[in-house]
Amino acid sequence: MTRYYILFENYDQGLALHDLLDSAGVANRIAPAPASARGSLSCGMSLLLRPEDIEAAKQVIRMNNAAYHSIVPLEDQLKSRRDRYC
Repeated sequence: MTRYYILFENYDQGLALHDLLDSAGVANRIAPAPASARGSLSCGMSLLLRPEDIEAAKQVIRMNNAAYHSIVPLEDQLKSRRDRYC
């Protein structure tokens, strides 16, 4: 499943967009920024979005001129059994 990660240059940008998306009723979740997408960004925070919410999120970003670095689609980053050892 493809999930979308919104990446930021700093934590304040991420929290501000998180609040805007929540206020607009757009489902999102604070998540660690995947190392494969983060590159040289020092901020390890991202907002995780489902594919069906990405257009609504982009609209909120445009309407509010919200700061962010990039939106990255990635496949299968969540591993449901990652913390199970038996």
